[in-house]
Amino acid sequence: MSLPGLTDKLITSIMQANPSTVLVLQCGTPVELPFIRQTPTILQAWYGGQELGNAIADVLFGDVTPSGKLSLSWPKRVQDNPAYLNFGRSDKGSVTYGEGVYVGWKWYEALQICPEFPFGYVWICLF
Repeated sequence: MSLPGLTDKLITSIMQANPSTVLVLQCGTPVELPFIRQTPTILQAWYGGQELGNAIADVLFGDVTPSGKLSLSWPKRVQDNPAYLNFGRSDKGSVTYGEGVYVGWKWYEALQICPEFPFGYVWICLF
């Protein structure tokens, strides 16, 4: 879940230099956000296809106000992920999913883990 290389350090440095920077994440799964407390605005772009650049520009320039409910729980760190205990273990190349019913919000509730953003979190950017 970590961003590659020195990306976390780069983001932290940029936020220190200009605290009103908007962080645009383009990723298909949750990533660790150790700099989140220094980041006033995050735009999660997912993978939007060939018009994503125009869509991001529309948001950043205030032409549209994006919002939506998060369709998954976004953990703070990889160890908080329901699959973490089973990740890397296999039986002759076959992965065993040992979470049972404890996937998504059920995992966080059962273990009393507070995710970075819970399932159903309302994402909205206000400029």
